[in-house]
Amino acid sequence: MQRRAATDVTEEPAIDIVSRIQRAEPELSPAERQVAAAVQLDFEAATRLTIADLATKAGVSQPTVTRFCRSVGCASFNDFKISLASTMTVAAVYLRSDRVFSDDIGQLAQSVMLRAANAVQACLEQLDTAAVGRAIDAIAEGRRLDIYGQGGGSAVMAEDAKLRLFRLGIPVAAYTDGHQQRMSASTLQPGDVAFAISNSGRSKAVVEAIQIAASFGATTIALTRPDSPLAKAAGIVIPIVIPEDDNVLVPTPSRYAHMAVIDTIASGVAQKLGARGREALRRVRYTLTAIGVAIPTPSTDPTRLMQTLKPHE
Repeated sequence: MQRRAATDVTEEPAIDIVSRIQRAEPELSPAERQVAAAVQLDFEAATRLTIADLATKAGVSQPTVTRFCRSVGCASFNDFKISLASTMTVAAVYLRSDRVFSDDIGQLAQSVMLRAANAVQACLEQLDTAAVGRAIDAIAEGRRLDIYGQGGGSAVMAEDAKLRLFRLGIPVAAYTDGHQQRMSASTLQPGDVAFAISNSGRSKAVVEAIQIAASFGATTIALTRPDSPLAKAAGIVIPIVIPEDDNVLVPTPSRYAHMAVIDTIASGVAQKLGARGREALRRVRYTLTAIGVAIPTPSTDPTRLMQTLKPHE
C-alpha cells in the first residue's frame, strides 16, 4: 500500500493531536498503527512515557515511534508529547469546540495560540518548584528588588515583572541598559534582591550585573537556561529550556514560558505578603477606579465608587 507523505496527513484542518491520529490512522503502516493503539489506550499516560517506554509498550522499535510522530504532523517525539499534553490539559476545553478554521487567519491564530499553550505546558512539566519557592520568599522578604533583562524578549519580560510586582507595594525597578544594570547592582546590599531574566543566559551585561549584586551581598535570582553563565552566577536558578521554533515569523515560545513563571512568582509573592499585599492592590484598584479605567467587580471591591459603577462603564 502506498502511503501519503507525513505532510499530507494534516491537509484538512485538524484541531488537536488526537484528531490528527484518527485521521492519519488509515494511512499508517502496521507498525505505526501499533504505536497509535498504544497511545489511544491511555492518552494521559502517554504524555509521561519516554520514547523507549512507548516503543516497548507498542512492541515496535524506537525509529518506528519517531516515524509515527512525523506521520501525525509532529517534528519529533518531544513535539508529539507536548502536543498531546496540551490537548489533555491546557487547551482541552477549547479543542472540544466544534469550530474548524478554514480561513488563513483562523488557522494562523490556532497555530500561534497552540504554540503558546504548548510552551506553557512544557514549562510546567520541567518547573523547579523548590527554586520558585525560594525566589518567592526572597522577593517577599526583600527590602528592594532590581530586575535585569536585555534584548527583544528578556527586556520586555523584565518590564512585565516590574509591573506585576510593584503593585504589591514592593520597591522595584527594571533595567534593560547594560550600564544601568551594573550601576544598579553596585548599590545593592544584603536584604536586597537582583532578579535576572535571560533565555540564553549568555548576555554579558546581565551576567556581570548579577555577579556584582552578589559581591555586595544581595540575593540573586535567574530565570534562564541551566548550565549557562547566568545560571552559574546566580544564587537561585529557575531553569527553563523551551526549544525555539523554526518559523521566525511567529513569537518565540520561550516568551510565554517566562511570562507564566513571572506570573507564578508574582502570585506567590502576593500570597506571602498577605494583608500587606492586599492593601496595596486595593489602593491601586481604587485609584484606577476613580478615573474610570478599572473593570468593576463590586463583590470584591466594596468601595462606594465601585458599587455605583455599572458593569459596562
